[in-house]
Amino acid sequence: MAGRSEGMDMSWGGVILSGGQGSRMGYADKSSLIHGEKTFLDIIGNELHSLGVPCYLSRAAYKSGEPVQGFTVVEDTVRGKDGEWIGPMGGIWSCLEQTAEPFLFFVSCDMPLFRGRMAECLLKYWKPGVDAVLWRTRDGRLQPMCALYSRTCLRELRTRIHSQNYRMMDFLEHVNCVEAKTAKEHIPDTWFLNVNTPEIYKELGKKRLPVLAVSGRKDAGKTWLLEKLVGVLSGAGVRTAVIKHDGHEFEADVPDTDSFRMKKAGAYGTVVYSGSRFSLVKDQPGMEAEDFFAFFPEADLILLEGQKYSSFPKIEVLRAAVSSEPVCDPRTVLAYVSDVPLKQGKVFPFDSIDEISEVIIRWMDGKC
Repeated sequence: MAGRSEGMDMSWGGVILSGGQGSRMGYADKSSLIHGEKTFLDIIGNELHSLGVPCYLSRAAYKSGEPVQGFTVVEDTVRGKDGEWIGPMGGIWSCLEQTAEPFLFFVSCDMPLFRGRMAECLLKYWKPGVDAVLWRTRDGRLQPMCALYSRTCLRELRTRIHSQNYRMMDFLEHVNCVEAKTAKEHIPDTWFLNVNTPEIYKELGKKRLPVLAVSGRKDAGKTWLLEKLVGVLSGAGVRTAVIKHDGHEFEADVPDTDSFRMKKAGAYGTVVYSGSRFSLVKDQPGMEAEDFFAFFPEADLILLEGQKYSSFPKIEVLRAAVSSEPVCDPRTVLAYVSDVPLKQGKVFPFDSIDEISEVIIRWMDGKC
């Protein structure tokens, strides 16, 4: 059954393009590369499957004829005049021509940082008469390998293939395209990373989880700001974990719960869990924020509340009713959120949540 977009009479499916020969990767099958103990194919496939749409695998150069669990395999049927594979255009043509879906979202198999939100978000940009919806990243580049294409593209694709012009950018100039901008939707540009050389693959392995603190004096509004930021970032698909330091000894268990009773009886730790979540309480002195990062291996971003004297990059919050003097080392501050004027750094009012979120995304992308 075709997937259907929410609030729209539009069925669609998702396709992983794995037809390339990977010449710049030493002719390796890029879909089989490993990141975080999973193959690129598994990572991207899990994201597409989470959207509840039919999932296809476009294949050309590798493992012809072999089934792949969870996917309907579509073999690329297009060859050039010398019998060569023609690249992504051939895969897009073959999938649109062979499947029943009026729309297909395509993502390259060498994009292991892909998130399902990148596909889902494009659907709201479609309207009657549109042939393709593409992302434009903050550097001005269009992303044709992470895009939504309609069956109405088949005619122009056929023209390009017959004329042996396989350049996707030339094709896009002859169809009706709509652009979605990553800056508007708060989609990190790093999610479009193409791992197509050994050097880029090596750098991917060095990638570390970004950690940012929201700091300031007591009662400045840190918790309020964190709540707003988490709402915007999570809405954009950024998996965000929050770690808060409490300067006082706190009672973690609610009185009269089973875990509270076990703790009072003398247990030094308790775990309560269900099929989808767990809560852990354990007595252990000397803990620091860094000790908890490993609890969130799936996160895209960890936000810390507090840590004003730390070396972590941070957003500092100031409120006139508390203090108009910054307390953090300015060398660690990406931006200030304040209701008083400041002479240093980027300063945003409290109602500029979109702009503050974009500062954080650009920092995650290494742009500030």
